[in-house]
Amino acid sequence: MKNLPQILFWLGIVSVPVAWLFWYFGPDIELARSVLGDVQDPAMRAALQEAHAERWGIFVGIWPVTLLVLSKIMETKVQD
Repeated sequence: MKNLPQILFWLGIVSVPVAWLFWYFGPDIELARSVLGDVQDPAMRAALQEAHAERWGIFVGIWPVTLLVLSKIMETKVQD
């Protein structure tokens, strides 16, 4: 339990560049169903890929803040 704040802190720090990578490579990542393959219009597909990358970046970008806050909360709990 004493190592948990330290682990959460470092996971928060490491997840910052991971969020950047997900944002950059987001158009190429499609984990769920393949929806973009059915779109025939290249301009529409490019716009949807860009929007998908933005959503991935926002989703993954929340991780660092969450992990760092959890680290601080767990640190205060361990000290008490």
